[in-house]
Amino acid sequence: MVGCNRTADKGGADGSELYGYVNIRLPHIEGMHECHTHPRVMAFTERYRQSGPILGYYLDDATYPRVDSLGQITFDNYFMIYGDYNRENYDATPADLPLMQEQLERSLVGTNWQEQGRRTEDAYNTLMVGQPAILQKYSPQEGVLTMIILMKYRQENGAESTVVSAANCLLIKKRLLSMAYYMAYQNASTIDALKQRNDAAVKAVMAAN
Repeated sequence: MVGCNRTADKGGADGSELYGYVNIRLPHIEGMHECHTHPRVMAFTERYRQSGPILGYYLDDATYPRVDSLGQITFDNYFMIYGDYNRENYDATPADLPLMQEQLERSLVGTNWQEQGRRTEDAYNTLMVGQPAILQKYSPQEGVLTMIILMKYRQENGAESTVVSAANCLLIKKRLLSMAYYMAYQNASTIDALKQRNDAAVKAVMAAN
């Protein structure tokens, strides 16, 4: 499968990508495969790359063997690291992270359930297509701000699916990057599983850079 990496090099990374003038290293993640240069992944993510480059795209062991079928299969437990063409050469500071997260929150045009002090089950029961709910905000480590977002969307066949994502704002080498981790929502315990996997991946990305 061309473009997918699994073997870590001596630096513990699957490779690297330039973001503006900065080299961003892609860490080896146990149980996942970095595939952003795979032709099928590039075609599948074309709409995302209109606003910025995708620097990393990680599929888990269950999805990786079916990478050539992306767009025709349902999958979850994956994450991507991406940038913004308007910011790729901007020298950012820690003060820019809250502003970046605020811009993301405004773009969602959803409900901030954390501010309302509501339960995840309540958010799920009242969730509407196109109106995401922000469940939590936290910082897993220095240089990172994270939002947990619950969202419902309608598939091409008309069926509705609910996904929970961790939307991370990263400050790496004076560059602002985004990282989004997605899982299919089953129940409230999915939130804990997502946070555990997301925070481990974030830690690996930050450590590699």
